[in-house]
Amino acid sequence: MAYYCKDCSYRGKTSGQVGECPACGSFNLQKDIEQEKKPPPAKWRLVVLAVLWGYLIALIIWKLVH
Repeated sequence: MAYYCKDCSYRGKTSGQVGECPACGSFNLQKDIEQEKKPPPAKWRLVVLAVLWGYLIALIIWKLVH
């Protein structure tokens, strides 16, 4: 569970012992629902990254050879 403080913008997984913000001590702390619903990154992004790195390395090698 994640928490968000509206006063100091603290974001963390823990709150104080009685529900206060560990950073500023404010009781204006709420559960951060946005962070919990965030989907994991798509796997196609890793494939695109690998292809781009391969292309960059190929260009560097081609430039060194010619």
